[in-house]
Amino acid sequence: MRLAVNVRLSTRLIVRFGVPAALLFAGALWYSTRGSTERVIEQTEALARSTARYHAARLDRSLSQAAEIPAMHARVLESGVFKTEEALHDYLRRVVEASPAIYGSCLAFEPGAFTPGRYFYAPYYYRKADGTAEFVQVGNPEYNHFKWDWYRLPKETGRALWTEPFFDEGGGDVLMTTRTEPFQREGKFQGVATIDIALQQLMDEAAGISVAETGYAFIVSRQGRYLAFPDKARVMKATVQESNPELGRLMMAGDDGFRKTREPLNGREAWIAFAPVQNGGFSLALVYPRAEVLGAAYELQKQQLALGGIGLAALFVALYVGARSISAPITQLAAAAQRVAEGNLDTRIEVRAPTEEVRHLALAFNKMTRDLQMRMQELRYTTTVKERIEGELNAARSIQMSLLPKRFPAFPDRREIDIHALVKPAREVGGDLYDFYFIDEDWLCFLIGDVSGKGIPAALFMAVTKTMLKANSSRTSATAQMIAKVNDELCEETDSGMFTSLLYALLNVRTGQLEYCNAGHPPPLLLAASGAVSEVHGARNVALGALPGLNYAVETRHLVPGDAVFLYTDGVTEALNTAEEFYTAQRLHTVLHDLGALGVERITRGVVQDLKAFCGEREQADDISVLAIRWHGPATSKNN
Repeated sequence: MRLAVNVRLSTRLIVRFGVPAALLFAGALWYSTRGSTERVIEQTEALARSTARYHAARLDRSLSQAAEIPAMHARVLESGVFKTEEALHDYLRRVVEASPAIYGSCLAFEPGAFTPGRYFYAPYYYRKADGTAEFVQVGNPEYNHFKWDWYRLPKETGRALWTEPFFDEGGGDVLMTTRTEPFQREGKFQGVATIDIALQQLMDEAAGISVAETGYAFIVSRQGRYLAFPDKARVMKATVQESNPELGRLMMAGDDGFRKTREPLNGREAWIAFAPVQNGGFSLALVYPRAEVLGAAYELQKQQLALGGIGLAALFVALYVGARSISAPITQLAAAAQRVAEGNLDTRIEVRAPTEEVRHLALAFNKMTRDLQMRMQELRYTTTVKERIEGELNAARSIQMSLLPKRFPAFPDRREIDIHALVKPAREVGGDLYDFYFIDEDWLCFLIGDVSGKGIPAALFMAVTKTMLKANSSRTSATAQMIAKVNDELCEETDSGMFTSLLYALLNVRTGQLEYCNAGHPPPLLLAASGAVSEVHGARNVALGALPGLNYAVETRHLVPGDAVFLYTDGVTEALNTAEEFYTAQRLHTVLHDLGALGVERITRGVVQDLKAFCGEREQADDISVLAIRWHGPATSKNN
């Protein structure tokens, strides 16, 4: 009879105390395991997106720097500095030998464009294994380069482009891509400058990216062909569209994203992060297998379920032995589990129970909360490091911006002129520069420039260039000689391969005389007092820091009272919108025609506002700088 009473009492106590506690504990475990899975997926997505963008940006930066070489070729050839084939060959050979990032370079001319009477002339130098450059004459009757896309498309479009990658059969079976840049003389097309880049480094970098345990990275071209892939047999022979059409469509569109889908190598379920490489039109993808992404969450679920099973078993066993003495610790444990599920990882419990199982469960629970708290501390540390880096970059931006004049009106006591300028770096810091200052009572110096590249290296080169220009500006020496001196100093002091396009101008505020030197920069625009907008044409000199010992030409013209001059960097006209369309110089002319009669600050801000409306949600790819100056006439006439 006593046994039956004890059994009934234990049963009632289990129903009254054990079942609610067991349900609460199980619910807390389910909520915690579900939340852990979602957090693992969110953390994986954040890591995958940032990793894909980081490696895509590295590849884009390498290709962008290489693309500066044919652009420099074009500027040099447009300047007419080379008069003989020997000088041209020597220049091309030295560039190839000094540029380990490129495999070869070609200067292909129109018939008779360089040597009168010579139909085929396309000298090509490529790098041999010992680092020296070997010469090949590409143009010949057997290889009519005028019909090939790498020559024909830049000629027809007037734009630089990257070719679809190809195998250089017979030249080492190297996977390559070509960057082409058209060049002109006196407004007439003269030929195309090219570089060839071996993509082995790109393939090696993709193979070296660590993605989980069995994940991998791959790169595809703008047509979807594999350029880097774990299965070498598919490189340049298969496309991502064949194995995953939806993934191929997104990558070919130049999007970046994070998708759960079937990976193209083994067909496993996976999360794939992808990001575009703007230069070259490539797309980089990182494959995270689903089993590995959720492995940690599954393991945590198993541990939590195991702990829950132990706890429930201990609960019912202990209730049969002494239900009243064990119900309170179990309730305490369930409440603590609920607090952990709600995010309170500081929760600790002290359980003094008559059964060893409940004590072990409490110890396991405390270990679980400590481990979770440790993971959260590691995450906070990573976030702190990231915020510190961002803070240092913001400080660098503040220092760089302090180097540029930004107090307007700049010369409130000089009523002969109004001047205003704006700069918007593509990153925290950039390579655009502008400046203006009086070098004596009558002559105002103003300039704008664009350093090749972006980021901190470009910002440092910008500061050096700006300092040298201001230190050498004077009326005691000719402007052309001063620019040539600064060019030689930049070539001597720096060996980074960077250079600066520059528009340097001097304005006599008493007479309206304007002297300007264009060193590889977009020509300035004249906003006439009559309302007309036109380019201020002149000699196109070579960018500063590209080659030493160059001569620079200076142009002169006179402004009339009310005329304004607008200077800008190529980040304005080459800005892209979400439809991959350029802003163009024609649109800039139209906007300036509408704004030309306004004040200079309204002009600069109006251009930047229109540029922002044009680009929409498209991320800014290059630094943007604008400067406008209006001459009102000499001070005496203004007063009248």
